[in-house]
Parts: sequence; structure tokens; C-alpha cells
Amino acid sequence: MTAARHLVFLPYPAYGHMTPVLPVVAELVRRGHRVTCFTSGEFTARVAAAGARPVAYGCDLSTAQPDITNAEEAARAPLDLLEQSMAVLPAVERAFARSTPDLLVYDTTLWAPGRLLAAKEQLPAVQLSATVASNEHFSLTAENQTFGEAVDPAHPAIARFVTRLGEHLRDHGLGALTLEEFFTGGDEFTLVFLPRAFQPAGDTFDERFTFVGPPAGPPPSPSWRPPSGGRPVVLITLGTTVNDRPGFFRTCAEAFAGRPWQVVLTLGNRVDPAALGPLPSNVEAHRWVSHADVLPHCSVFLCQGGMGSLMEALQFGVPVIAVPHHPEQHINARQVRRIGLGAVLDKETVTAPLIRDTVTAVAADEAVRRRVQAMQREVHAAGGAVRAADELEARLAAASAEGNRK
Repeated sequence: MTAARHLVFLPYPAYGHMTPVLPVVAELVRRGHRVTCFTSGEFTARVAAAGARPVAYGCDLSTAQPDITNAEEAARAPLDLLEQSMAVLPAVERAFARSTPDLLVYDTTLWAPGRLLAAKEQLPAVQLSATVASNEHFSLTAENQTFGEAVDPAHPAIARFVTRLGEHLRDHGLGALTLEEFFTGGDEFTLVFLPRAFQPAGDTFDERFTFVGPPAGPPPSPSWRPPSGGRPVVLITLGTTVNDRPGFFRTCAEAFAGRPWQVVLTLGNRVDPAALGPLPSNVEAHRWVSHADVLPHCSVFLCQGGMGSLMEALQFGVPVIAVPHHPEQHINARQVRRIGLGAVLDKETVTAPLIRDTVTAVAADEAVRRRVQAMQREVHAAGGAVRAADELEARLAAASAEGNRK
């Protein structure tokens, strides 16, 4: 076992990114390590409950991942993300002044401040990816652009991005670094919170990547139980980023009115259940309910196609129907279709009959269920929080050995 060390985490403070990180933090604390985790106020209590010391970023990262719906937004997004993510530096550097960590662990959304800090402080570092990873054979950025018009490489925002990146490096005494290596990460090591079998071009990723799958969340509890009668259950959510669509939830309720299904809607904090109006007796709407409590009873999970939602379904062996909104959700949905884990619906043309017919067909498809069960085995074999902690300890041990040789 690695001697107790100090690790600093820079996760992106959103549910899809924090949910896989917190079990890893808890596992490291259980092993005796000291963990400092930067976060926003929304997640402070969760970080503390995992045993880490929460520290506020001191800036608003809520728009650091903008919606990208056209080429203009795609061209401007890298510059916007760079400027917003670099705003975390003052708070992190103040913390480093008090105690330099042994390992820096940062979310891929915060790649720029993470890599800059690692280079400036000469720290070993690990990147975390809560979505599909990129290498020389598969590019998330390129895939995003296939869902709209091509981005003009001469767009002024792209030129400004390159200029600002160089300015940030020079401002921190790192002007000798090449922009290409800094932007691509070089030989950077990445932990990916999905199984390799779900990763596009997964067999092309080398030892710079370890696919640990989604760390297991809390075990099911008695907070939700299926009603008596044995009706099949369908869980429906739009996650936390596109859940401000009451009309969609009304359409789902309409789809199953008078049908032999139990429908569980999880709305999030932007739609009041009362706004849906009267619901059929077999439809229940919650602002929040633990998916881990509902999924063991589910026949189908209908969601927006976010990676967190998909991994939840696969952990429990539940077929999925994706209704993607954002480009990354479209990439995830493409994998659902390619592997045969369920179905994909177009948000622009979805109707109540189509939802009902698709849910019924997916629930009855034994081939889909077998493929989902195979992916469930891949998820559990990936190792989750324990393997992630093992990999981080291996990086600590390698850095210590390297230091002893110098």
C-alpha cells in the first residue's frame, strides 16, 4: 500500500462529473490519504461526506460547458471554456501556497488550468474523463462537429483561443512549452469513467488511458418501492442539463395513460411536478428520486443520453432509450445504437405513441437484454472506485520513485 499522501482534485462541479469522482475520493480517504477537493457550494456537503476537505473554486463554472448547436457556437466554445476554466487558478494557487500536493487530479473540462498547474508546480497529474475519451483515432471535438455545419478554421475566435492560450502560459512562466503539446496533453494519463467496451474505437487506446467504469453509488434503499400488481416499470429523466422541458414529461405521461406500465418521472429542480397538471394514476412525478432505488425494478430507462444516466442504467442491466439534445449526448446515443443496448429517438419528432411503442418494443427484445447484460458485466469488471484509487496510488508511487532517483 502506498504511504499516505496529499491529493488535490479539481472536478468540474456538475452532477455528471461529480458523481463518479466522489466514490474515488472516499476510497482514497479510506486508505488513509488526505484529499482536498475543489468544488462549488452545491457539492460542498457531498465532498465533506466523502471525507475530503472541500475548498471553493471562488468563480462560477456553471456555463463552462456551453450548449453547441451550430458552427458559430462551436468556434467560440473553446475560447469561452478556456477563459472560464482559467478563473479557478487564484483559489487553487492560494491553497497550493499552504500545502503543495503530491498528486493533482483534474477533470478534462479543466484541462487548461490542470495542465498549467502541473507544469508550473512540477507535479505528477492525472486527468479524469466522465465522458468518452479522445486519442489519435477518435476525437470528441471532431465528432461534435459532425452534428452541424463545419467550423471555419480561420474563425477569429479560434485565432483568439490560440493567442490567449499562449498568453496564459507566458503569464505563468511557461512560455517555453509548445502550444501543441500543451493542448493535446502529450503523454498525459487519463482515468475514464466508462468501460472500454462503450468507448468508441476503444481498442485503439493505449496505456495512457485506463477505463475504470462508473464507480458504484450507494446501494438501493427502501426510499422507493414499486406498487403492487407487478406492472413493468419505466424510469424517465432528462438529467440535470436539459430538464427544463415540461412538455416532454407531459408527452411521456400521455404515452402510458391507461396502459399496464408504472411510469416514474424524475424532473430535477427546474420543473415543478404541479406544472404537469393531473397525471394518470400509473404515472408518478418526482423532483428527485434515487435512480439506484428505481432501476433494479425497471424494464426500460428513457433518458437524455448523458453518460451518467447511461452508466446508471448499465450498472443495473437496464435497456435504454436515448433522446439526445447536446452533441455529446448524440455521440453517446450513437454508441447505444451501434452496440444494440436499446433505441434512440429524435427529440424534434418524438410523440406519445412513438414513446409507448418504442418502450414496449425495447422491453420485449431479448437480444437487446442480452447485450445490456453483457455490458453490465463489462461495467462491473472495469473496477470502479477501487481500480481508480489503485491507479492513482500507482502514479504516486511512480512519482516518488522518480524523485528518489534524482
